[in-house]
Amino acid sequence: MKKTFVIILAMLVTLCLAAPAFAALTSPFSDVPAGHWAYDAVSKLVKDGLVEGYNGRFAGDNKLTRYEMAEIIANVLTKVDQANAEDKSIIQKLQTEFADELNKLGVRVATLEKKSSSIKFTGDGRLRYRVNADQSATNLSKTTKSRFDERIRLNLSADFTDHWTFLGRIEQNNYSNSRATDGTKKTSTTDSLAFDRAEFDWKNGDTVIQLGRFCPEIGQGQLLWAYPFAVDGFYINKNINKVSLYAGYADLSAAFDNYTGGVGSSMGSVNALLANVKYKFDKNANVTLGYLDVLNPQDNGYKFKQLAYGTTFKSGEFTVTAEGITNHAPDLPANAEKSGYYAKLQWKGLDLKKPGSWSPYIEYMKLGNWAIDSTYAMIGINGDGGNGIGKDGAKGYGGGIDVVLTKDAVFTAAAYFLKPYDRERTGAAFDSYKNFYVVQTSFRF
Repeated sequence: MKKTFVIILAMLVTLCLAAPAFAALTSPFSDVPAGHWAYDAVSKLVKDGLVEGYNGRFAGDNKLTRYEMAEIIANVLTKVDQANAEDKSIIQKLQTEFADELNKLGVRVATLEKKSSSIKFTGDGRLRYRVNADQSATNLSKTTKSRFDERIRLNLSADFTDHWTFLGRIEQNNYSNSRATDGTKKTSTTDSLAFDRAEFDWKNGDTVIQLGRFCPEIGQGQLLWAYPFAVDGFYINKNINKVSLYAGYADLSAAFDNYTGGVGSSMGSVNALLANVKYKFDKNANVTLGYLDVLNPQDNGYKFKQLAYGTTFKSGEFTVTAEGITNHAPDLPANAEKSGYYAKLQWKGLDLKKPGSWSPYIEYMKLGNWAIDSTYAMIGINGDGGNGIGKDGAKGYGGGIDVVLTKDAVFTAAAYFLKPYDRERTGAAFDSYKNFYVVQTSFRF
């Protein structure tokens, strides 16, 4: 009897110890099989920092019930704004798979879908007054070109599937009280509303491909297509440790207002090869080598085969940016000044979230008349750094200051004092350009 009791007791203990495992096999809530794709999906979210463990119970090997899995997903959905495009796609699939459980937990799928939407809208506005920005007025001119201009841009981005992102921008410009050099009358004009960016980005690991109307990264920003000007084509970027490699093909015409006839006019396509190499020593220093080769200069007279070499580095509170440019295109005019350089020294940097933050800078340039297309170079605050292709180039200095007025609103004032690059070689009949001034307020929303 005593022996029988011991045997029965041992059986009961064994059944009790086995009960959790038995329940896991038979419970209707324990039906996420060990090989189910959801485990790999959640493992990916764990790796990316969106899941910190489900009360210590998710360790990659533990089997979970559908309700436990749904609770993990519900928690992840509170962090969906931190997820990248690939993780958002994973979260969407998990949400669909466990929709019933999420509903029973009181988390409506429709609400979750709204939270996980990857469409984002941002924008910026600008009010600006410029005097002699294109250096069309010289010391011999009676009056100087000037104008007010207002611009508003709406930016949108959308992660629409695995690896793919869309970036778009709509822009509207208005110009008022515009006075031409040596002019007496003032005029006002408004540009047509333009969809000036329509960029599709494919990203997989360290590789990014930009397609459509995109804004490429080239050198330190002194060549003609520099952001915020868009071009049409494709651009491939591959990151290998500290090196970023870029190569592509584009029609530059989209960047021009355009140089042969004004906004909305037609022109021959300016097709070009683009390339860039960027080496980052660390977050404070890099060197770049940029390249642009126009393939059909005979069609439009746009003779550029540019090589730009530059650097940006930060030391303490100061940041230095410098870039040299040489145009190797054949058949340039006899008076062509093929080379040039630009340098900028900036103190501190702006914190757009901190009212009162301020940052002054000074710049020096010596840019030949065929080194760059000065109309589209990013000199100063959209100053042209010369009076156009093949004319007189520019050399001189300038500077300005940026001040954060309120959160995401910046006031800028700048002035530049320039002369022709080489008066004797170009045959310039003047000694200097009229001074270039700009006052601007810009904001982001």
